[in-house]
Amino acid sequence: MRVLGALVTAGLVAHPLYAAAQSGVQTQRFMATTISLDAGPASSALAAVWQDRLQAERNKLAALSKASPPTAKPTPDVAVPIFQATFKDGDKTIIISALFTTPECRNFSGVAAQNLNNCPMRVAVLRNGQVKVVKSEGDFPFVAAFKETSDEEPSEYDNKSQRDKTVVVFNPAAHEITTALTLNGTLDSEKAAPIEIAY
Repeated sequence: MRVLGALVTAGLVAHPLYAAAQSGVQTQRFMATTISLDAGPASSALAAVWQDRLQAERNKLAALSKASPPTAKPTPDVAVPIFQATFKDGDKTIIISALFTTPECRNFSGVAAQNLNNCPMRVAVLRNGQVKVVKSEGDFPFVAAFKETSDEEPSEYDNKSQRDKTVVVFNPAAHEITTALTLNGTLDSEKAAPIEIAY
């Protein structure tokens, strides 16, 4: 993947309004998606960022398969949930993501806050097709909403819920990422420390 920049004149680049737009604070919702356990590091930036953890999940699945009775059914493609937000800083793409796997992800609040989770998180910088992890945490708190489904239907994340959500804010000038958590319709007043990233 190569980042393509638009061709601009020297006068436009030097314009203060253009500079402000380039360094302006960006806000994005932490969105749920999935990533295949079989995804290779060249298949996507997220696969490159989490390749070691995907391999660990593949190893766990293989161990379980060996312990289970043999079956003629083909092994289905297994995917794991992952949350991400993506930002731009000049020719660089900043990706913050959290891999939703067990037992690494934990809920410390129980029934009172079932959608509040603490999971492994990584921040990566994508530039000229190269992915570099610049920050990682093992206990990153965020809120994820589920769609209402019947007992027979599989759980599905809700990226549109306003009642439970995580908003990620990126300040390229300060190289900082902050989050705002909304749980049960209430914005959390306790601000987490900014995530400082060096690149």
